[in-house]
Amino acid sequence: MDYARRYAGQRRLAGAGSILMWIMFVGRDWWLLNALDPSILFDIGYVRLAGVVGMAVPIWLMWGPRGLDERWAVRCLCVGTLSSWLALLGLMMLYPMALAGREIFPGFLLILFVIFTSFRLRAITAAWLVGLCAVTFNLTELCLYLWPWGNVSTLAADTVSRGTMVSIMYLVGIVVCIQFELAARREFVFRRTLRAAKARIEAASRAVNQQNERMKELVKEKERFFSSAYHDIQQPLAAINLFIRSAQIKLEDEHAASHDLDVIEETARDILDMFKDIQDYSELGSYIPHLSPVDTQDVLTEVFEQYLEPARARGIEFRISVHRRRPPAIESDRSLFKRVLSNFISNAIKNTSVGGVVVGWVEIGERLRIDVWDTGVGISPVHRDAIFAEYYQIDNPGRDRSKGLGLGLSIVHRVVGILPKHSMRFWSVEGRGSRFSLYAPISQMAPVIGTDDQKSDTCTSILKGKYVLLCDDEPTVLEGLRRLFLSAGALVDAAESMTGFEAILADEGRAPDIIVTDIRLRDGPTGIEVAERIRQHFAWAGVLPVAFITGELVSPRALRDFAEPFVLLRKSSTPESTLAEVSRFVAAQQPTGFDHARDP
Repeated sequence: MDYARRYAGQRRLAGAGSILMWIMFVGRDWWLLNALDPSILFDIGYVRLAGVVGMAVPIWLMWGPRGLDERWAVRCLCVGTLSSWLALLGLMMLYPMALAGREIFPGFLLILFVIFTSFRLRAITAAWLVGLCAVTFNLTELCLYLWPWGNVSTLAADTVSRGTMVSIMYLVGIVVCIQFELAARREFVFRRTLRAAKARIEAASRAVNQQNERMKELVKEKERFFSSAYHDIQQPLAAINLFIRSAQIKLEDEHAASHDLDVIEETARDILDMFKDIQDYSELGSYIPHLSPVDTQDVLTEVFEQYLEPARARGIEFRISVHRRRPPAIESDRSLFKRVLSNFISNAIKNTSVGGVVVGWVEIGERLRIDVWDTGVGISPVHRDAIFAEYYQIDNPGRDRSKGLGLGLSIVHRVVGILPKHSMRFWSVEGRGSRFSLYAPISQMAPVIGTDDQKSDTCTSILKGKYVLLCDDEPTVLEGLRRLFLSAGALVDAAESMTGFEAILADEGRAPDIIVTDIRLRDGPTGIEVAERIRQHFAWAGVLPVAFITGELVSPRALRDFAEPFVLLRKSSTPESTLAEVSRFVAAQQPTGFDHARDP
């Protein structure tokens, strides 16, 4: 049925073409026989007409819908073929013997060729049909041979020659026809198998797509849950840190209480550092590096000052190798570069109990190598392939939280992967220490003078006399932030939601210098909506700067629809860092230091 549908058009056109060729040969008959023997023209015409009718009727029947039925089409082809064959036999008997072999015999061969090419899926049908044709041809030849006129010797030779040719054509044609049928069946099986395979692939693809959609929903749900849990856990920790700082200020003269608070503060800081590592690691997947010339010496000095006290507390030496000249600037992302060095040094200090840690550098062609040496425990060959895996820590089976979560080197590995032309290597001897090296491309341009990280004491002085609006739905965190900014000399109004600000905004007083709000608020508008509402209220003062302090795992791109200027801060930051960041942000927005004011 498949074959009949695919080749029905070709069969119909071939049949119509055969009828046209048959009619055209009528003119040739008249041209050949008119001068030679006009008496037989009418008999030949009748035979030609019978052949046309015998061929036209089955071809016409094939032109209908039943032509798509293979068995019906084969029957019609058989009738049409036999009609043309019998008509040729009649013409051969009517034609003069001198012309019959030359003019009529090629028609027999043509019909045989048509049979063998038209019955590709019917080798058995072709075999008996051509066999019947061959038998009738040889019988006709025998009758002509026994007819009383003509050259007997010549007739015998022609009869044997033509009969032998037809027989050979029959045998060769059967072999070819069988091969055609086998090829056609193989092609059909292949196409059917291919269609079935495509159907299975499409079904599997749909199933995979559906599974991917379900997985995406699960991942989104997991991210929402983790972000919420992350936020809710950080809330009390941030409050602890803020109130510890407030209590330390009040108890500066009480050494015993201050010592206890120091212990609590250190513990809280350890936990917040863990959350910060998680935050940093999660954000690296979508972080886009901002490459620029970086002052290497400046970053080394900052990191050195950051970890000098922790190294002294452990009783180890920490220093930067002295060179006659400054290290060249590198082409890197300053914050990521500083993060890598910080993680290298922090990891070295945590794993060194005797000796010290040294930071150095060396130029190698067009790259700068920054080394962090330590005399710590070293790394066994067993662990060297696993130290960059998440949460993997050597010699910390009890999961001592002071040693972090084991994300430091994982973060380094991811950072190096996203920074162009950066690489990392390490060398270690168990029991003698390690050397971690960062390779970065040397910049051809000079770095911009100045750094993003300045002394907090200088920065926080900028907040003196500034008017700050605070918003956080956690009362303890809100009170801690209020005390933090009051300690820096700022004027503060605080509320837990937009409702709490209604009375403050109703006074039509001074516009705030900065809005500090949490993004997630328990009831009512979000922190983003609160900031937009306050901005609209003080639209006459310009676009107010906003500092979002959040404990969620969100990136700055989540705020892309919020108008500048704004900054995203983390609740995992220390109070001093929060003050410093807000101070730098305010200074960047109001370099002249004036306050927005309006006469009531």
